[in-house]
Amino acid sequence: MFPPCIDEMIDPESPVRVVDAFVDGLDMEALGFERSTPKAEGTPGYDPRDLMKLLMYGYFNAVRSSRKLDRECRVNIEAMWLMGGLTPDFRTISDFRKDNKDAVTATFKALNRALDGLKLFKNGYVSVDGSKFKAVNAKDRNFTAAKLDDRLRRLDAKMAQYLEELETCDEEDERELSREELRRKLDECAERKARYEGMLAMMEREGMSQLSLTDSESKLMKANEGFVVGYNVQTAVEEGSHLIAAYRVTDNPTDHGELTATALEAKERAGLDVIEGVADKGYESPSDMAESLCNGVIPSVIQRDNGGTAKIEFEYAESAQAGNLAGNTDPESLRECLRAGVVPQIYGGVLSDPEIYEKRTAAVSDGAVSCMTQEEMLELAREGNFVRDPERNLVYCPQGNILRQKSLKGNGDIRYCNKLACLRCKCKCTMAKFKEADFNKDTLVKPAKHSPGTTSKPREQKVTKMVRYTLKLDRNKMDNRKCLSEHPFGTVKRAITGHYLLLKGKAKASAEMALLFMAYNLRRAISMIGVKALVAGLA
Repeated sequence: MFPPCIDEMIDPESPVRVVDAFVDGLDMEALGFERSTPKAEGTPGYDPRDLMKLLMYGYFNAVRSSRKLDRECRVNIEAMWLMGGLTPDFRTISDFRKDNKDAVTATFKALNRALDGLKLFKNGYVSVDGSKFKAVNAKDRNFTAAKLDDRLRRLDAKMAQYLEELETCDEEDERELSREELRRKLDECAERKARYEGMLAMMEREGMSQLSLTDSESKLMKANEGFVVGYNVQTAVEEGSHLIAAYRVTDNPTDHGELTATALEAKERAGLDVIEGVADKGYESPSDMAESLCNGVIPSVIQRDNGGTAKIEFEYAESAQAGNLAGNTDPESLRECLRAGVVPQIYGGVLSDPEIYEKRTAAVSDGAVSCMTQEEMLELAREGNFVRDPERNLVYCPQGNILRQKSLKGNGDIRYCNKLACLRCKCKCTMAKFKEADFNKDTLVKPAKHSPGTTSKPREQKVTKMVRYTLKLDRNKMDNRKCLSEHPFGTVKRAITGHYLLLKGKAKASAEMALLFMAYNLRRAISMIGVKALVAGLA
């Protein structure tokens, strides 16, 4: 006799009920959502709760476009029930997501706190890994310094060709291009050259390794499917629950140096004094592993030799009170103990065998190389050397080409290369396929492989007192790493179609990743305890 109620059409086990219960329990004003408190005058806007529910529901079901979410509110029964019949315009949905980026990111932490309250997190060790996500920036709109150098060389050659054709051009001769067309092409080349030179000058002035024109914070990175312009997203997946405990959006093309910051996010969420972070070989960075220990993170990083131990070094600093601080867990006390050769109590059974020794490295002097002009450095390079210009952060090769920074190696060395120049170079300066030269921060000149030696004078040696520890690694945990880190990324990229981003900028990308990872954590929580128990716990 009566029309069916829309609530009766929603399955009691539908995940939409979890989204509704979770968002209803949020303190929107404390999280920083705009318009969480309506104004006394004027027409009230949409409640942030409703729009947040719509975004979480959409990302949970792989519907991320604001236009598609607009349509869902009109054709999807679950969306109608969730929104109470409201039908916000796609622009309203899009603006809400952009304007509340920080609040959306904070909501991810609020969800983890709620799941922690349900005892879903087991507070075990975390597996740290990274994956590349495509940004809103085409590869043609991304420039590296080496790419600009190559384009400038080609433009110079093309302009020289046009000028030669203009000088030898005769009005009566048959030719492919007229004088007017040649002048127009010269002007176009000059305009492009000025633009490229301006971009290159800005990159050198700002110390930028890349320049992206659409999303200025994205970088060209190597991914499984090739090179993409995007972000390197780091996650810390908790061992006991397989939930994503923390994440970070970075523009670092590699994983070097990302272990400490990512594991610290998970440590703060759990409220522990010490946490163990397991990672693959890409995180093998001595300085980063040492910094982890100073912050209460045990870095179980797979070593290149697949050994069961790792050597961790600190610059030695004698301390009379280090023994009294061994029981503390704050970063300052940990750092002071480790630098003094005292093993903190929280690392008992993990760190051992402190050894104090002297380390000799090449010292940076005010000698001939560091005082050379660019022309003098180039001349020295042509004598059979790789010469590094520390101010411009580039290297001159024996053939006169410029090598730009490619990556930062695990041992702290900087790798320079220029693949575009090496494709046309017949000189075998190195044993590698391309000209790749590794420099540490104290090295300015290295002889090329084919050269009998360098003309530079031997540099002085700097002696530094160091303390070295032996870090014991857990093989079982490192073998279990793939079972933890790979599955969340696969679910996000395949099941939720989150392999690309819709928003520009690191902060907005972080908000979008928060929505994707909330969708994953909700899916995982539903698999663990079910919809009804989750709704009851979140209500």
